[in-house]
Amino acid sequence: MKTASIIKTIGELIHDTRFASNITITQLSELSGINKGTISRIEKSEIKRPDFSTVRLLTTSLDIPFETLVDYYVEKEKRSDLLFDILQATILRRSSTELIRKVAAKYLESPNEESLDLTEKLYKHINPIEDTSMKLSLYNLIIEHSRSHGIMPYISKGLYQRYLIERNDFSKLKETYYSGKYILNYIDFLPQHEKIELYYKLGIHALNLKHFQESIEHCKNVLVHGDSPYKVHAVGVLRDAYFGLGEYKESELYSIQYKQFDYPHIRENTLLMEALINARQGRVDLSVQQLSSFLEKCSSDFVVPATNQLLRLYLQRKELEQAGRIIENGAIDPSFLTQSNPLVRSRYADHLQLKGEYYLAVGEPEKGISYLLDGAMEYSKINDTIEEKKCINMVVNYHLGNNISMNKGTLEQLDAYFTT
Repeated sequence: MKTASIIKTIGELIHDTRFASNITITQLSELSGINKGTISRIEKSEIKRPDFSTVRLLTTSLDIPFETLVDYYVEKEKRSDLLFDILQATILRRSSTELIRKVAAKYLESPNEESLDLTEKLYKHINPIEDTSMKLSLYNLIIEHSRSHGIMPYISKGLYQRYLIERNDFSKLKETYYSGKYILNYIDFLPQHEKIELYYKLGIHALNLKHFQESIEHCKNVLVHGDSPYKVHAVGVLRDAYFGLGEYKESELYSIQYKQFDYPHIRENTLLMEALINARQGRVDLSVQQLSSFLEKCSSDFVVPATNQLLRLYLQRKELEQAGRIIENGAIDPSFLTQSNPLVRSRYADHLQLKGEYYLAVGEPEKGISYLLDGAMEYSKINDTIEEKKCINMVVNYHLGNNISMNKGTLEQLDAYFTT
């Protein structure tokens, strides 16, 4: 069979394939449901621009690969409406990302429509696509095309949509945060609701990276733009960011604002924060009392952070018996890690690290080291290199400080950690 690159017409492709397969026009008509006269006119190139759906029925009946047909049209076709139909067909068939991008690129260069209109139409049809790599490729195409044609709104929109996809890779939280900040150079070209959404997402992103001051700046921009679905969450992030900076008065002020909203989990969130602030300000007994009471009735979303803080306080005060009871009675089910949230993974990593510290403190080093290495692995998944190194250093320092060699189990776990 001839390849698309040397086929002069689609009629030649159909004729040559039919002839090689020893199929008559009558037989092809019966197989495809296409009138014999139409087939004959297509083969003789009397129909200069045959309809794609018609030709597709013929090529399917002749077992001509869909990709071959698409390659032909991409090479020859210039009409935007037809190219868009072909693009939708490639997406529905889940064709290769390379082929879909090739059709989309040809569509964007169609001479019979304005470049802005073409870009806008393609952009609107990307979001429903389920395949993430396909979406990412098309948004990248939107960005590249918009840059070369000076279409500023779709540079910003493409960059924003790319950020929303890439930020879900927790192992690259730092890189994607800076990609998100870069969009601020184009923020004036985003619609109002996307501006606010970007500021909020950067705020929570910065909080996860412990860039507390930047988190505050982003979330204050959310508040500046008035009421939005993100306002209440931005107030909560501001409270947490000031807490992270150790500015507890500011944290408490935002906590007061936060608990005025009637949203799910706000009451529990506020109670937990009050206990955390009390601990930081030296009211440890009160904090322990609050956390113990809180753990008895809080929802599953708050079990891990409350358990972690209570463990941390018991370890700081060397109250190992109480810490042990918390660990024995409060087993954490890691199935909640399916949530697409780096904060959730961070809390689980904290929990593993604290268990590691506990078991080292009570003289069970094998358990302790295993939990610390598991914690390091979890931290690596959210790009928290500081806490990750802390876990590894605790393992190394334990062996050096006690002048003992690592056993086989530890070496195997370390090998798995460094090769993952």
